[in-house]
Amino acid sequence: MPSQPQTRSSSRAAPVGGWNARDALADMPETDAIVMDNWFPSTDQIKVRPGFTSYATGIGSGAVETLMTYTSGSASKMFACGNGGIYDVSSTGAVGAAAVSSLASNRWEYVNFGTAGGAFLICVNGSDAPQIFDGTNWAATTITGPTLNNLAWINVAQSRLLFGEKNSLKFWYMPVNTIGGAASSFDLSGTFRLGGYLAGMVTWSRDGGGGMQDLCVFMTSEGEVAVYQGIDPSSATTWARVGTYRIGKPIGTRFAMKLASDAAIITQDGFVQLSRVLPIDRLGAGAVSISEKINTAVNNAIRSYGSNFGWQPLLYPKGPMLIFNIPAVYNKTAYQYVFNNITGAACRFTGMNANCWVVYKDNAYFGGTDGKVYLFDNGYYDNGNAIYADVKPAFSYFGETGRQKLFKMARPVFSASGSVAVSLDMNLDFDDSISSATPSTSAPSGGTWGSAVWGIGTWAAAEAISKDWQSVTGVGYCATLHVRVSVGGMSLTMRSTDFVYEAGGIL
Repeated sequence: MPSQPQTRSSSRAAPVGGWNARDALADMPETDAIVMDNWFPSTDQIKVRPGFTSYATGIGSGAVETLMTYTSGSASKMFACGNGGIYDVSSTGAVGAAAVSSLASNRWEYVNFGTAGGAFLICVNGSDAPQIFDGTNWAATTITGPTLNNLAWINVAQSRLLFGEKNSLKFWYMPVNTIGGAASSFDLSGTFRLGGYLAGMVTWSRDGGGGMQDLCVFMTSEGEVAVYQGIDPSSATTWARVGTYRIGKPIGTRFAMKLASDAAIITQDGFVQLSRVLPIDRLGAGAVSISEKINTAVNNAIRSYGSNFGWQPLLYPKGPMLIFNIPAVYNKTAYQYVFNNITGAACRFTGMNANCWVVYKDNAYFGGTDGKVYLFDNGYYDNGNAIYADVKPAFSYFGETGRQKLFKMARPVFSASGSVAVSLDMNLDFDDSISSATPSTSAPSGGTWGSAVWGIGTWAAAEAISKDWQSVTGVGYCATLHVRVSVGGMSLTMRSTDFVYEAGGIL
């Protein structure tokens, strides 16, 4: 006699492993997610990302393409570059007149640099004369030697300013602790075999500090890397090449960022750390990259949007987030591929159309498409609009791979500070279709979970923990619950998902 179906229950933790664009649906760990948009994975739960608010306005009507910060002791400033000018946006509200105007480009690269004469912000853009801010006033640089308007990138190494010349394999360097006067050149044309130009450089420390093991890493547009060690490029006894390497071509002009003693680089091979990618063959770079679990998505984005301006990494410790800006449509649509600094788990943020990012006084800001600067991680609205979040955890066989199941009930366990709209879909046997249902924030009073209409009901504002069962139907070997929410002015955390099903036969 055939065995009778047995009713069983099973619980799955929230997908704290984050977004997985690498593994096949049938081979994906249950701790991961097929889709994770605007949910941020922590160690034990996932949470709808924070929102943003308008911070500074009046920078013309177009793109804000650069945000720069100046810090000297306890004094600090933030500047936004747009509308052909540099604007002081240290305080919230409408900006005044541009501190520097009539500029040909808004795409500046900058460093902070201190000398006996004070602390300075120095910036270049490859089109205009380099600018210097001394804490009070802006002025054009007094550097001589290179064609100043051609200086496209800037960095600091061993107490020297280093500049890169546009479309050239030559870099320029200043005397120690000097911001003006004659610069000297160093030509790397004989070092690289593939040609191209110097896309930029970063420092990489092998001793964890800024000592003799602080290396200068020069990267070309073709993905070649030359590593130099020493303190004076004019002296063969104190400046020597350590080695040359191949990595993926750097993407964008802001492809590199210091990451403690290391550096994070946006390349054709994904988001990589220098310390991990230089010692190995390029073919193995993807397996050790920061973005290893989502490299398929990263590579697709680079293939589609790699030539757009706006690629940039940002470390936001307060998040704790490592953010990579993805400019899908220049000055219109951007995404962010975001990683938890503690766990490395990934997710994607949508709805924040950023051209550039910066951390100022521990807060994260981005330059918008409309002459505004926005403050991120401020409340739970996107500048007054609801935040839409979408998560689809990996499919689960619930410990019984070859047995069919009749799914009867399911419940996502939420912790919420108010009422939220939710849309839920049961997906079976690797059905990866997307429902057309969209949660709406139009029902202010909410409903009672378990009696509201499935797919359009809203959570009651009085509940801190929502864990009522909802009826579902479907027969399959494996399943997942696709969850979409619309959040406005409240925090929302997903802790787990529970299922009730009848276990049937093998066929």
